[in-house]
Amino acid sequence: MFRSLKVLLVMLSTMALTACSAGDLFDDVDMPGSGSSFSGGLNIVAATELKPLEPVLDDASQDLGFDITMTTEDGTLANSRSLKQGGFDGSYDATWFATNRYARIIGADEKLRKEHSVARSPVVLGVQPSVAKEKGWTTKQPTWQEIADSGITFGMTDPSTSNSGFSALSAATTAFADTGRALTEKDIRQATGKVQKLFSNQTLTSGSSGWLADRFREHPEQADAILNYESVLYQLKDEGVDLEVVIPSDGVISADYPLSALASSPDQEAEGKVQALAEWFAEHPEKLRSYHLRVDDSDMPGTIFELPYPANEQTVSALEDAFAHELRNPGNTALVLDTSGSMEGERIDLLKNSLRPLIDGSADGSPDGEGQVAFRNREQIKLIPYSSEPQQPTRARVDLQNPATTKELADRVDRLVADGDTATFEAVLNAFNEVDTSSGEIGTVVLMTDGEVTRGRTFAQFKEAYEQLPPEKKEIPVFVILYGEANIQEMEELAQLTGGKTFDALNGDLAAAFEEIRAYQ
Repeated sequence: MFRSLKVLLVMLSTMALTACSAGDLFDDVDMPGSGSSFSGGLNIVAATELKPLEPVLDDASQDLGFDITMTTEDGTLANSRSLKQGGFDGSYDATWFATNRYARIIGADEKLRKEHSVARSPVVLGVQPSVAKEKGWTTKQPTWQEIADSGITFGMTDPSTSNSGFSALSAATTAFADTGRALTEKDIRQATGKVQKLFSNQTLTSGSSGWLADRFREHPEQADAILNYESVLYQLKDEGVDLEVVIPSDGVISADYPLSALASSPDQEAEGKVQALAEWFAEHPEKLRSYHLRVDDSDMPGTIFELPYPANEQTVSALEDAFAHELRNPGNTALVLDTSGSMEGERIDLLKNSLRPLIDGSADGSPDGEGQVAFRNREQIKLIPYSSEPQQPTRARVDLQNPATTKELADRVDRLVADGDTATFEAVLNAFNEVDTSSGEIGTVVLMTDGEVTRGRTFAQFKEAYEQLPPEKKEIPVFVILYGEANIQEMEELAQLTGGKTFDALNGDLAAAFEEIRAYQ
C-alpha cells in the first residue's frame, strides 16, 4: 500500500511539473488573446469612417500588450483596389474594411487571411427632422419606392469609390428589381426607370462618407437627407446635428467590418494579433456600441432586412457604369485653369496631360485608377483658362456616342499657353456664373493653380463678392488642386468657404489628384 501511494505521489508530482512546463512554454507561443506574448505591433489599413475608433484601439493596445496603429486614408472600395494591386504588400499587417465582399468580387481576397467580423452598420438615411415628420417616417419605415416618390433631396457618396454609396445604390436597385436574389445585369436594366427617379433627387455627391457628413452638418440647406452608415449618422447626432435615422423597410446592405490579417505581412504573428484584437472586441462590445456600431440586432432601433451584395464583378461594373452615365443627375462642371506665366514649361504640360485623358476617356483605363474618372455621359463641361484675366469659356455637353462633342475641349487644351499675371478670384467668380444647377445638375468648380494671386480681387474682396451671390450659387463647392508655389493657406480657406476641398498635387501627381476629385463631381 505504501509503495502504491509513493508511486501515486510521484505521478502527481510529475503531472504538476509537466503542467507548469507546458504553461511556461505556452507563454512563449503566439496564442490568440494573450497580448503580452506578442512582439512588435499591428499596423492596420482601414476604411476612413473608422478613424473615430482610434481611441478604442488605444484601449485594446494597452490591454493586449502590443502597439496597434491604424491608417485611414481611403475608403473600402479604393482600399480593395489597392489591395489587389499589391499596394499594401509588406507595408501593413492587417485590413479593417467596411466589408471584404468587394475585395472578393474583384479577386483580391487571396491577399487576405481569415476574417473576423466585429460589428455591423447598415447604410441608411439621415433625414432633416421636419422632413421626416412631414413624410410620416418617424413612426413608419418607408420603402425605397416611397423614398423615390417623396421627392426629398439627398446626398450620397460616389458608388465607384465609396462603399456606402455603392451599398446604397445596390440596395435600392435590388429592392426595385424585387427578385429575391442578388442583383444581375438584367435586373439593373429592368429597374432603370425607378432608380433614375430616385437619383433625380440627388443634390450632393462626394468621395468619402466623412466629407459627406461634414457637408450635411455645415450646409443643411443643400439636401433634405444623406445616405450614409448608420453609425456615422448617430455620431452626427452626438455632435448636435438634428436628424432622424430612417431605415428603408424593404432592405439595406450593411458593412460587416471584418478584421483580416494580410498574407503579405512581414510579421509572422499578424494572424494571432488580429484574432486577439477580434476577441478583445467580443469581450468589450460596449466599445463598439459607443460609436453606434451594431454588435447584435437588439442594440439599435429599427428593423433591418439585409439584401444580398452583388455577386460578381460584371454586375458591379455594369451598375457603376449605369450610375455614372445614365442613372445619376449629370454634373455641371467648370474647370478654372491657371495659365499665368509661372505655369510655363513642365507645369503647363502637366496640366494639359492631366486634362486630355478626362476628355478622351482614357482616364478610366489606368490599372490602378479609381472610379469613373473621365468625363461622363451627359456631363456639362466648361474650361475657363485665365491669367491676367479670365478668358472666354469653352463649353461642351459630353455624349459618349459622339466623340465630336468633346473635340473642342481637346483643341482648347492643346492651345493653352502660359503667360501673364494671375487673376484667380476673378476667374472663380466667372465660373460661378457658368455653373447652372437649376435643372438639378450637380454643380462644381475645380480650380487648378500654382501661384499666388497677382491681379484682380484679393481674397478678402472675393469673400465680399461671394456673400452677394444668390443662394443657389453659394451651394456650389470649389475644389482646389494645389501644386507649384500655390498660396496653400488662402486656397484652403477658399475651399472651406465654399464647402469644397483641397487636393495635393504639389509633387506633380496631378493625374492622381484628378482621380480623387472626380468622386466629388
